[in-house]
Amino acid sequence: MAERSRSAAAVWSDPDFAGAWLAADPRGEHDLLALPRLIAARVVAEETPEPRLIVDVAGGGGAFLSVLLEAFPGARGVWLDASPTMLERARSELARFGDRVEFRPGDMTELRAAGVPGDADLIASSRASHHLDRAELHGFYQEAAGLLAGGGWLVNLDHIAPEEVWNRRFRSARKKFTPPRPAGTHHHDRPLPGIEDHLDGYRAAGITEVDIAWKAFYTCLFMGRAAPR
Repeated sequence: MAERSRSAAAVWSDPDFAGAWLAADPRGEHDLLALPRLIAARVVAEETPEPRLIVDVAGGGGAFLSVLLEAFPGARGVWLDASPTMLERARSELARFGDRVEFRPGDMTELRAAGVPGDADLIASSRASHHLDRAELHGFYQEAAGLLAGGGWLVNLDHIAPEEVWNRRFRSARKKFTPPRPAGTHHHDRPLPGIEDHLDGYRAAGITEVDIAWKAFYTCLFMGRAAPR
């Protein structure tokens, strides 16, 4: 496990920290990420209407996987996260899907070591890879791409670092849409990757069909499709 990823995993394994984050995570009308999750499902469905296997990497409380499994009732899901607290929440949130979901503890930088199966039709991740540096991020994309079936999708809904002038604008405007998180409920010890870090990572992993399907303030929905085999 890379050093930066190891540090982040240790923080999220703290039950008090992870619990406080979950309690402060916006829901309902304040959840700005409900729309991009639905967009991801809709775009995938345009060309892959019946995915068989969906893997949610660093799946947290299970919000993204829940949307995807509802959109694709014939699919089974694999949930992966390093946090025991997130596992507890995800088991509760995803219980209605029964044996369609398999839960695996593990880090996003060691997908094969965690037992993530290959030939996935869709590998998704949400709000996790911004804890990686550029090299680790590219390593994640490389490993994830290698676990995709031909024509499979790699989807990442994550925060990015904008230029400073936009950082100031976004920080002020965002307060009108979402309540501020309490101090100490999020962990960023280094600058976040930027948009180009993500796009370069997709392309270096061999996924050249990549675009930003949605963007608001600091968060982008990156979507890419592997070439058919």
